[in-house]
Amino acid sequence: MIRVVRSVVRAEQDASARLLEALDARHGAWLGCDVEAESLYRRESMGCVDPALGLFLDGGDLRILAFTATGHALLEHLRPLARFKDCPGGLVARFEAGDAGPHPAIEVLRGFLGLFSPAYPELGLFGAFSFDYYRLAERGALPDDGRRRMALYFPERVLVAKAQGTEWVEFRFPDLKAIAGFVPATVEPVLCAVESDDLAPGGHANAVLRGVERLRRGELFSLVLSQAFRRRFATRPSTAFAALRALNPYPAMFFLNLGGGERLFGASPDLQVRADAEWVESAPVCGTYRRGADPVADADQALALLNSDKEDASLAACADSDRNDKATVCERGSVELLSRRRVHFFSTIIHTIDHIRGRRRVGTDGLDILLAHAAPATVTGLPKPAAVAAIAEIESCPRGWYAGAVARLGTDGSLEAFTVLRAARVIGDIAEVRTGGNLLVDSDPGKEEEETRLKAETLFRVLSGVSPRPPAGAVVFERRFKVSFIDGGDPMGALLAECLASAGAEIVADHAAELVILGDGLTVAPDRWLGEKRPLLAIGSSALGLLAAQGAQASLLAEPRFARRVKGKVQGGGLFPKGDLMELGIYARQIVEFKNLPALWRADVETPEGWVLAARSVLRPQVALLCRPDSIQSLKHAAGRRLVHASLKWLV
Repeated sequence: MIRVVRSVVRAEQDASARLLEALDARHGAWLGCDVEAESLYRRESMGCVDPALGLFLDGGDLRILAFTATGHALLEHLRPLARFKDCPGGLVARFEAGDAGPHPAIEVLRGFLGLFSPAYPELGLFGAFSFDYYRLAERGALPDDGRRRMALYFPERVLVAKAQGTEWVEFRFPDLKAIAGFVPATVEPVLCAVESDDLAPGGHANAVLRGVERLRRGELFSLVLSQAFRRRFATRPSTAFAALRALNPYPAMFFLNLGGGERLFGASPDLQVRADAEWVESAPVCGTYRRGADPVADADQALALLNSDKEDASLAACADSDRNDKATVCERGSVELLSRRRVHFFSTIIHTIDHIRGRRRVGTDGLDILLAHAAPATVTGLPKPAAVAAIAEIESCPRGWYAGAVARLGTDGSLEAFTVLRAARVIGDIAEVRTGGNLLVDSDPGKEEEETRLKAETLFRVLSGVSPRPPAGAVVFERRFKVSFIDGGDPMGALLAECLASAGAEIVADHAAELVILGDGLTVAPDRWLGEKRPLLAIGSSALGLLAAQGAQASLLAEPRFARRVKGKVQGGGLFPKGDLMELGIYARQIVEFKNLPALWRADVETPEGWVLAARSVLRPQVALLCRPDSIQSLKHAAGRRLVHASLKWLV
């Protein structure tokens, strides 16, 4: 055993930022969560730079390289774990196909983590596993193709940031003997073999079509297919990642310098697995809808996502697979669903997320748990073996780090692993982003390709130095109108006045006003204003009274409709171009149907049932709005404010 002495010191205020900046050029890793969600996500991180050792699995070769004097001293303790030979800067072992059981590299990791006493969560291995690291669960199943499938670091110093503060956790190994003549190892340069996108536009849709055909034949329940996009890149990775954290926070954030000029960073929604001494938990993610342009549109998108049978089935299949994974490493009967289809709003996307946990089975270590959750159904499909085979046949090239895991394996058996999604792999001035989506038998190939491009768009916007979320397109009205506002006792008169102001109305004294606005007040007598020479806008009950005074017939609703949203279609020729659609809020006991308008009035906005929402007189400069443009139900696409502004503009 290697004796460990642990010490903790308070970190400088900018320690996290400085560590991430250092990772532009130096080996290391940072893993963190940048969002909070009760019982599911907590804002915290761990990171390291200039580690003692690096462990790299390339095809059948496992290299352990020493970067510090401590790492060099540790090599002699690692030599007995396999048939290692000396190589420049460290040790190398070549593994051939063998008997059943975990790949020999896993046994080396297991033996390495077991060397240290006492054990701590911060002391361990930090790094990345490629998509097909699930092959490590079986000896001899890993192709000897030279591709890197594992890059892990063992640090002597770890930066830990939690709610209580940020600290450096440092480790010493007093019994290690320093070896003279140490020279730090170097990692061979990584080359970017391809600089263009995997597929031309339409190529991914064709791949999806091939996948859907397999689903229709019943070979698969679901399938996840992806494609890679590559762009020129001129920003420092740490700068882009800082913007990503600020503008696009996610529960699984990571930044790694994997050596040889290769950096990997991302903002993933998927907590693949997390384990402590008692529990194993995860949060599978499935279902993706674009964010709306405003809070009301957001709510509609979330509701549409929750009402989608396809998205419900996609997440259910992924969650069932995850529960099956947990059943292999958790106590029998302890696997439980803690929450179902929780809606989470991120910068450009809305996701639904399940939360699953089980009680950790005695005798399982972090590697057992990691391998049990490798290649989750969220990134492969079901059944997993058939889905993995389909991915290999249909996708145009190997996935590399995409859909693998960024992980921390503690010597105490603790573990956290983030699925590598929404990630950028940066080599030189090329940034590679791979994205995909979960397919079911009724998936639309065109929409699936659009989804992959939407996901890639977030990272490329950050890499180009702009917000990952497109501008909201706020409605700004340049034209201003001086109005006299009479609320008539409206209980929400202040809110209506706020809406009028944001729609271009400046409320002034009556003698200085160019228009008059009658609010939704019970004490307003609209017939008193029939002879008003100035333009007149009546809203709500005032509009109803104004129309009734000129011969309209109102109908009593069977039930009052308060704070309800209705859809309206513009008839054209007046306030808006014909055919425009808008959604508006109503507070109504009575309505006026199109057929019951006064003879000299024209409907501008109607519901499908024929209810009038906006009308104008062809005889006088008067407009009646039988809705509440200030309601929260009128906020979608600023419909209420646009209606008020259009009315004022027409009136003058």
